[in-house]
Amino acid sequence: MAPTNDNERPNPNEKVLHVWSKPIAEGDQVPESAKNPDGTPTSQTAFSAAVSMIKKEDFTNVANTPCARQGLLTGIGAGAGLGGLKFVLQGNAAKSANWAVGVFMLGSIASYEYCQYLRRAEKIQMKRHIEVVTQNKKEQARKLADERREQQRIEKEREARNRAWYKFW
Repeated sequence: MAPTNDNERPNPNEKVLHVWSKPIAEGDQVPESAKNPDGTPTSQTAFSAAVSMIKKEDFTNVANTPCARQGLLTGIGAGAGLGGLKFVLQGNAAKSANWAVGVFMLGSIASYEYCQYLRRAEKIQMKRHIEVVTQNKKEQARKLADERREQQRIEKEREARNRAWYKFW
């Protein structure tokens, strides 16, 4: 739910779109002590702020995030496969484990990003389909309105023909 007045701050868990159109308030700015000499915020403050935003629920709801499940399963499969193959070929468990973790990370990220790309492409395609359907409906409505106008014109002409040419006051 959006704040009722402009001075009230929204809850960070709420989705509020009009907040972005407001100018930055004095309290929302980074304090001078957290800035570098050139005026940019220090990265340590940004990192600690980012870490403080992570909640326990974020980890419990990973499976509900779109594409996360597919990305993790792909990464697990790729990491386990390559790590096991590396262990069988070289016999070094430490190197194999490192390779497995690295391939897991890369495979998970690549699969997740590819899934997100497909979702964006599908969203664009669905938007286009909706535009085409809307355009077709508008075109059909216009044709129907033209047909009605034509029918009314023909009816008026027919009435004018059947009307008597004389009039009794």
